[in-house]
Amino acid sequence: MQSVSGSSMARPAPVLPSAQPLAAAAPQPGPVQASAETAKPLPALLPPPVSPVPRATPAPAPAFERASRPPRPSPNSAQAVAGGPLRLSRSQPGSNQTIDRAYDALQAGQLDTAQRDYQQVLRSDAKNTDALLGLATIAARQGQTEQAQAYYQRALESDPNDATAQAGLLNTRGQADPVNSESRLKTALASQPDSSALHFALGNLYARQLRWSEAQQAYFRAYSGEPDNADFIFNLAVSLDHLRQNKLAAQYYRMALSAAALNNNAQNTSFDRNQVKNRVLELQP
Repeated sequence: MQSVSGSSMARPAPVLPSAQPLAAAAPQPGPVQASAETAKPLPALLPPPVSPVPRATPAPAPAFERASRPPRPSPNSAQAVAGGPLRLSRSQPGSNQTIDRAYDALQAGQLDTAQRDYQQVLRSDAKNTDALLGLATIAARQGQTEQAQAYYQRALESDPNDATAQAGLLNTRGQADPVNSESRLKTALASQPDSSALHFALGNLYARQLRWSEAQQAYFRAYSGEPDNADFIFNLAVSLDHLRQNKLAAQYYRMALSAAALNNNAQNTSFDRNQVKNRVLELQP
């Protein structure tokens, strides 16, 4: 199973519908101890969990490709919500419609259409951050890591404080230089502590090193910021699975499936829904 790249550009997160009994019945979210019996808050520091008893099948692999959901087009000053932060756009006239169309295509998994529209925007506005992040997301989904890094770097040249670009770049570089990437992610989080994208990238870095307690806490922070993001919920479930929190893991796997169903498009999530359903059955007592 594979995934991975919110920021101020993300669409407002729709809350999971109350009709979903699992989402409503889920425990008060928060870090958990590595115990198969209870779900108490984690202390600030927790020793690594003991080696688990081998299972018939392993827990699913986390989704690493996206640092967040595909970027939502930035509003210009005329479109911004009253009282909300403004992000001025240097887009040329007509480019906003093209950005919207590209974003919708990306959400629907129509990568070729999205790529064509984002590139059209760049031809008239080479520093358009929305288009650069959209193309980075597409490249990451297609496994073109170097191309994704190049687009993220260009986005950072346009806006050095863009959390989605920072998280995406560090997420793609984390495997090659985990120590430096961890340091840079924590530095970025110190100035942007509410960035779901940065927390998700940090969780991915921990997960690659099998640091599941830390990964679980980072994934929970990402999920708290974007509670409808299916990939964030899925990775949180995977970390709970590795911590032997079977009941909680099953609940969050189901919540990930519910969030994915809201998108109504299997291509817009980064995990295999059938495999997740099977894992839920395996976790039943």
